Amino acid sequence: MPDATKTNPPSATDRDRPARAAGAWWRLPLVLAAVLAAIVAARSSQTRERGPAATDASSPRLAGASGQTVTLTIQFGDGQERKFEAVPWRQGMTVDDLMTAVSRLPDGIQYTVRGDHEMTLLARIDESRNEGAGGNNWTYAVNDLRADRSLAVYELEPGDRVLWTFGPQE
Repeated sequence: MPDATKTNPPSATDRDRPARAAGAWWRLPLVLAAVLAAIVAARSSQTRERGPAATDASSPRLAGASGQTVTLTIQFGDGQERKFEAVPWRQGMTVDDLMTAVSRLPDGIQYTVRGDHEMTLLARIDESRNEGAGGNNWTYAVNDLRADRSLAVYELEPGDRVLWTFGPQE
């Protein structure tokens, strides 16, 4: 008669269980990395639309106390051009601030940006949207020099001329 208190030897399944648990150490860091990547992607893909109806309290106001100005020209690539001369300049004004100021004018523009700070990208002016690789996209220059940084961090000086061009990448 078999002894009821006797235990069976461990099966192959039982022997593998601790090894699988110990081998799963990499899952938590992988999940955390995926969550962090999703947060970064969500933050950088934020889209903000600006135009006469999209003003908010955090946007800069037109400030003309200094009497100094900047100019904005937009070339849409189809021969259409819009020019905004003598836009009041203020200390610390960025290209994004200039675009916001022009969007508040009665005959201003509407534009959309994606991302934040040094990762801000202009996505659309009025009805002209970036088309991605191989298509027409927005680029800008200040005083005839192609910009080397985001519109949200490029600070302007009095008298600067900003030119946005919609066309193929050079």
